[in-house]
Amino acid sequence: MNFADINASWADIRAEIVAAIRSGHVGPDYVEILDIPKSSVAVRPIARLSVQDRLVYDTLVFSIAGLIEPQLRDSVYSARWSNKGRGFWSPVNSWVSMQKRGVKLMDKAPFQLARTDVVSFYEHIDVNTLGIDIESVGANRHIVERLITYLRMFQTSSHAWGIPQGPDASAILANLYLLPVDEFIHRSNMHYLRYSDDMMLFDTERETLRNTLLEINSILRSRRLSMSSTKTDIYDHDRSLSQLEDLEKDAINYGIRVGEFGAGERLYKLFTEAVEGPQRDRDVKFSLFRMGRLKDDRAIPWVISNLKDSHHLASQLLHYMECFPERYTTVGRAYVSTMRLVAGHKYDSLEQRVLQAATRQEIRSTDIRDLAWAILHNKNKSNLPREFAARYLGRVSTVADGQLLRREFENESNVNVRRALLVAMYEAKSVSRPLLKSLATSDSRLSWVSRYLLKDPLIPLPR
Repeated sequence: MNFADINASWADIRAEIVAAIRSGHVGPDYVEILDIPKSSVAVRPIARLSVQDRLVYDTLVFSIAGLIEPQLRDSVYSARWSNKGRGFWSPVNSWVSMQKRGVKLMDKAPFQLARTDVVSFYEHIDVNTLGIDIESVGANRHIVERLITYLRMFQTSSHAWGIPQGPDASAILANLYLLPVDEFIHRSNMHYLRYSDDMMLFDTERETLRNTLLEINSILRSRRLSMSSTKTDIYDHDRSLSQLEDLEKDAINYGIRVGEFGAGERLYKLFTEAVEGPQRDRDVKFSLFRMGRLKDDRAIPWVISNLKDSHHLASQLLHYMECFPERYTTVGRAYVSTMRLVAGHKYDSLEQRVLQAATRQEIRSTDIRDLAWAILHNKNKSNLPREFAARYLGRVSTVADGQLLRREFENESNVNVRRALLVAMYEAKSVSRPLLKSLATSDSRLSWVSRYLLKDPLIPLPR
């Protein structure tokens, strides 16, 4: 939806962004911080910037990306720019490539492995120190001033600090911030791999690895960062290999690709082992993605029973169930039971994902409709579930719903929810063209989407 309405007004939007950057009036007035589940109990604070603020930020950072990229060594795999200038390497492929390189290193010598990362890395990046780093790579002074102004406004316009989590642009700045660590390890003549703040060091001597970790910790402290005590460890050679390689998954992948007899059963066995005892989330995601493509529905009962407890995997669980349109009724009932189960509790991200999936699958359910109204009315919830509640209601609306959506629009103060309600009213055929024309010519942040809706588009379903 963002891509569609930006496209409809791109000339005006581009002019506004260029004017903001030239004038120096950059920085978000308001940032919504989304607590995205990282595990069943922990969350990751993702910054949700307005489209204009995001484009300003990306423009500023990408203008200096060409200065940062040559400073990075081959040992760094995150936020790397294609030599052909076509954009970032695929994050998943980059991570896999790093793991494979680690395995090759372990095959060459009886190395031990040290792993560590940084506590809340993005949140603890010091903006003043980062400004000095940006200047040191030869960035234009005006760009540095605007970027630091932007980051300071980001910190004062929300309860977040550091740099925004979520945008690819932040990954570029994160690489720059860790250059002193990269350089120290390079001078130590030690094999080293890094993806963002996830670092792997290889040496035959445990004491050498320990001494290096202590030095890294000292460098991190000088940059206002802390090494994670729970994720820092040294593994002997055998345990190091188990940290890096997964021959069973490689074999399953190959078997599926060539149509090997029994590959599907090996995949299902991996899934059952991953959910028995301490749950192995990576193996669950690996298995469900491939079981969905193979149309193996044997995991559906587990998925339905564990949507709430494994809500941090909701995206993967829901996409798996979408692979079976013939189970439409069962899936719809699962959505209803899950939403009832979490009602009144803090599962905003799960509710958003379920409503998103129900909208995408066009599941028409009076129960989901009633639950969506309850979510929309609850202004104590974060905005995303309320926005997707509006989108769902717009898709399945009755005549009465359309008029009620108009009433909600008039009484809603949050611009993101108002935008979702405007789209819902359009889909419910209850929005007037005079209203859209009035908004399209206003200074409102709804002007872009109003111009888009005036073109009578077919609204894209949420991905």
